Amino acid sequence: MSHVLYTFVAVIFCEYVISEPTTRVETQCGLVEGKYNGEGYAFRGIPYSLPPTGSRRWKPPVPLNKASGNCWDGTFQAFNYGNTCMQRNPENRSTILGSEDCLYLNVWTPTINSSANLHVMVWIHGGSLQDSNANWPTYCPSEELARDTNIVYVGMNYRLNAFGFMALTMLSEQSLTKTSGNYGFMDQILALRWVRDNVRNFGGNPDSVTLFGQSSGGTSIVALLASEPARGLFHKAWMLSASAVFNKTSHDASKDNLVFVKNTGCINVTCLYALPALEVIKAVPWEEYPSWGMTDQGDLPTKNHFDGAISVVDGDAVTYPPYQAWKKGIAIDVPLMIGTTANEIDCSPTLLTVNTWNWTEYQRQVKSHLGTFGSDLADDALKLYPINVTSAEYEYTLMGADIRVGCPNDKMSKAISIGMKSPVYRYVVTSQPSKPVHVFGKPFPSSYSFHMWDMFAYFDTIKDYIKPPAPSDRRFQEMVRREVLSFVRTGAPSTADWRPYSQGVTALLSEDVSAANQYKSKTCSFWSVNGLLDYGWIN
Repeated sequence: MSHVLYTFVAVIFCEYVISEPTTRVETQCGLVEGKYNGEGYAFRGIPYSLPPTGSRRWKPPVPLNKASGNCWDGTFQAFNYGNTCMQRNPENRSTILGSEDCLYLNVWTPTINSSANLHVMVWIHGGSLQDSNANWPTYCPSEELARDTNIVYVGMNYRLNAFGFMALTMLSEQSLTKTSGNYGFMDQILALRWVRDNVRNFGGNPDSVTLFGQSSGGTSIVALLASEPARGLFHKAWMLSASAVFNKTSHDASKDNLVFVKNTGCINVTCLYALPALEVIKAVPWEEYPSWGMTDQGDLPTKNHFDGAISVVDGDAVTYPPYQAWKKGIAIDVPLMIGTTANEIDCSPTLLTVNTWNWTEYQRQVKSHLGTFGSDLADDALKLYPINVTSAEYEYTLMGADIRVGCPNDKMSKAISIGMKSPVYRYVVTSQPSKPVHVFGKPFPSSYSFHMWDMFAYFDTIKDYIKPPAPSDRRFQEMVRREVLSFVRTGAPSTADWRPYSQGVTALLSEDVSAANQYKSKTCSFWSVNGLLDYGWIN
C-alpha cells in the first residue's frame, strides 16, 4: 500500500524528446527498437498482454506470443512509455487519468549483449494498488541507474483499483477458476514470465531476478511469495514499507464489494462489462466501507475503524494465505530484505498541519484516537512516546509508523524467519533528510524518515527534492546502494554485523548501518497485546 502517493506531479508519462540513436533487440514477439541516451538503453512501453478491455476486463491477462498470432508486425518502436492504468487523478480526485489499455513494461539496461548475464531487478510500483505507474518521475529506474549499478531493470504497469482488484461473486461465477480479484497480481506474474523468456537478450540473467517493490509494491511481493504461479520466476526480493495485514479471502471481499455493484446500478455481469471505464471508477466505494480510499491509514487508528481488503487470498493468483504458507513452509522460499522507515506517515495528507503542532495538540490528537481504545492505553502510549522530546511531529509520526507499519513488519519478518529456510534481513530507516522535503508536491514538508525516503535514495532522486543534497544525504544514498546491491548479488547485505532477523537483528540505516538487537521488541509487544497490530496497513 502506498498511502502517500496522493499528490503526484501532474506529468504522467515521463515522455522524452527522442533524439538518441536507436537499437534493436529480439523478443519472443519480434523485434523491439529502443534508445541509447549515452548512459544506457531504454525500451519503453513494450506490450506484454492483449489490452484487458471489453470482454477481457476482469479476466486474467492474455500473453502475446507468435503461436497465437497476436504479436506486432515488423519492429515495435519502444520509444515512449505506455498508457497509465485507469486511476483517479492523485492531484484532483474528481478527474480520471489513464486507460484500460495499459499493460506495458519498460526495460532499462547498461548493455544489450545477450551474453552479459547481468543481475536483473524487477520494479513493482506502489500507490495503494490505486495510483501511479512503472515510470512515475523520481519513482522509477532509469538508464543512469542501470549504468551505475550494472543491473538490468524491468518495470511493469499492472491493473489498479476496481479494474485490478475487484472481487465479486458474479465475476467468480463466470471465471474458469471460480474466483475473482487480484487481476493486478496476475499482470505482475505475466510480466515476470516475460522477463524469464526475454531478459537475456537485454543483457540480463533470467536465473538471477530480484523483485523490489515499495508500499503496495511491497505488498505485491507478500502476495507473490504465496503464489504458486509465481514460483521459480524470482530468486530474491526487497520489500519496502509493505502492508503486513493480508488475510481476507476473495469470498469475504465479494460480500464487502456488493456496495460497488449497487453503485453501478447493474443487476448482472453483462451490465458490468458494458460499463464505461469512467463509471467503473465512480462506482468504487472510496469513502464508504470497504473504504477503498483508505484515507484513515495515514494517521493513528481509532477503535473498530477498519478498511476492507483490496488484495485478497483467492486460491489462484494468491494461492495460500501468506502467514499460513510461511507457517507450513510452502511459500516461495527466497532471501528477503524487508524495510520500513521510522516515520512512515510523515508524508500523509491526513496530517497537513502536524508540523505546526505543539505538545498540547500532540497529546490531544493521541487521546482523540487512542482514547477510543481506553484512556489507560492513550496514557501509556504517551509515556512510550513522550512530550518534550524532539518534536510533536516526530513523536506522532513515529507512533503511527510503529502501529501501522513497523511492528506489523516485525511480526511478518518473524513469521517468515520461523517458517522458511532462506534468510530475512530486516531494516528500519532512521536517516532524515537534511532539509524538509515536499514529496510529490505535497503542501507541507516532511522532516523525518518518511515513506519512500529509502526508495529515493536507491533511485538517486534525492537530488530532485534537495538541491543540492547535503553530504549526509549522499552518504545515506551510498549506504543504501551498497547494502542493496550486495543483497542482489550475494543474497546478503555487505555489513557483516547485519545478521538475519532470526538472530534478533534489525539494521538501523542512517548514514551507515548499525545493528540493533531486539529493536523495539517491548514497544511492539505493547501494541500487540493491546490489539493495535490488527490496525496495520492493509493493501
